[in-house]
Amino acid sequence: MGLTWAAPAQAGRRPFIWTFDTDIVPKGDVELEQWLWVRSRAPGAPDRPSVYWIWWGPVLGLSQHLELALPFQVRANRTVTQLESFEADFRYRLFPRGDDRAFQPLVRAVWHQAINTAGPNRVDLDLVGSYQWESGFRAVVDLGVQVGVPALRGDEGPARILGTYSVGVSHPVIEDELRLSLESFGEFDLKDVGQDPHLFVGPSVAWTFGRTWVTAGTLFGLTAVSSETPRFMPRLIWAVAL
Repeated sequence: MGLTWAAPAQAGRRPFIWTFDTDIVPKGDVELEQWLWVRSRAPGAPDRPSVYWIWWGPVLGLSQHLELALPFQVRANRTVTQLESFEADFRYRLFPRGDDRAFQPLVRAVWHQAINTAGPNRVDLDLVGSYQWESGFRAVVDLGVQVGVPALRGDEGPARILGTYSVGVSHPVIEDELRLSLESFGEFDLKDVGQDPHLFVGPSVAWTFGRTWVTAGTLFGLTAVSSETPRFMPRLIWAVAL
């Protein structure tokens, strides 16, 4: 994921740690992508331990409009480590990769197959839009919904719906190589999730070198929104184009 400049020999670029962007892997290319991230304790839930995730999977360029990620996630806390889920993550860019117009829209659809987790199988949907100025300054908005359906695992209960939103801005420090970003991320209960609203904000830095890119940063929880908001959520993402 990342910026809209055509670069067939390079890995994609993701300038943000949480906000999905609108670039995709070139048709026929494959990236190996990995995320490491944490949700820390919250002031309102001191007995709830910090949780750690590893997200790993290939990202396949199926066309100049469509890429597919096939990751698995491992979840751990201080007492247990387990395989949490598999996903099929489709990202469809409305204008083809390499199109250089300033505004770019993307639709994301994900099937989340729960394994060792209390949550149900779910479908995630995101609408993403990016705008980049000639100076390289970039703004992205990502609006999403997560629909968990217990019946898909043979469980009883109503659908659970979580809304998400994210906004990011990014500025190049070294053209095509180093970017600094600032973003916010929020989530709120739409139906039967049983979760207080959370809001986070924080910086990140993205570095691209050849066929590899790395993005790292942390979001800080605004606990005034909810005392159960985690204090911070750091994430490290890297990918290598094969």
